[in-house]
Amino acid sequence: MRSFPFSIVASLFTIAFLFVVNWLTTPTELWAIYPALFLLLWPLNVLFKFSDGHKWYALIVSILLITVLLAINLVQTPDYYWILYAWLPLLYWPLVVFAGRRAAEVTFSVLASLVFILYYIGLNIYFQTGFPWFIFPTFVILWWPLSVTFARRPMLFSVFGALLVTIFFWNVNALTSPDVIWAVYPIFAVLWWPLAIYFFVYRRTV
Repeated sequence: MRSFPFSIVASLFTIAFLFVVNWLTTPTELWAIYPALFLLLWPLNVLFKFSDGHKWYALIVSILLITVLLAINLVQTPDYYWILYAWLPLLYWPLVVFAGRRAAEVTFSVLASLVFILYYIGLNIYFQTGFPWFIFPTFVILWWPLSVTFARRPMLFSVFGALLVTIFFWNVNALTSPDVIWAVYPIFAVLWWPLAIYFFVYRRTV
């Protein structure tokens, strides 16, 4: 535990030095806040490592990141609240940590993913109706319930995973460049996934 006081003093000393350099060189641009954020993670990591408080560490760090991003948003681009896109994924970290084993349950993963998807659909409708960009975070978050549901069934996981990738690339192709059918290349590549599972896992045991 002796390293905790050292980490505090060293972090604060370095942060103070960075802010002085920031003020002397470029006082109109507050860049010191970025390395200061990561330096604060050092004593927090040391503290919660010894206290076995990984849950509170996840919560405090996520809140700290959200607070810093909010401050940057309000200072640099107050006319556009891009923090609305970033805060929810950061909160999902402590949510999963506090949920523990329940995060590996199908019901929990489906409900948490549904909230995530509906939130970004709402942002898409409210801010940018011209392009359905919500399909990108939706594609990412859907792997959570998919992996939880079929984690012990590799054949079904590969089939539904390949189907998800196919639907995603097909929609991106149709939305961005319908005149050029390029989606067939990643779709062709991902189809080897269930094919390999079938011949090298299931077919071998027959």
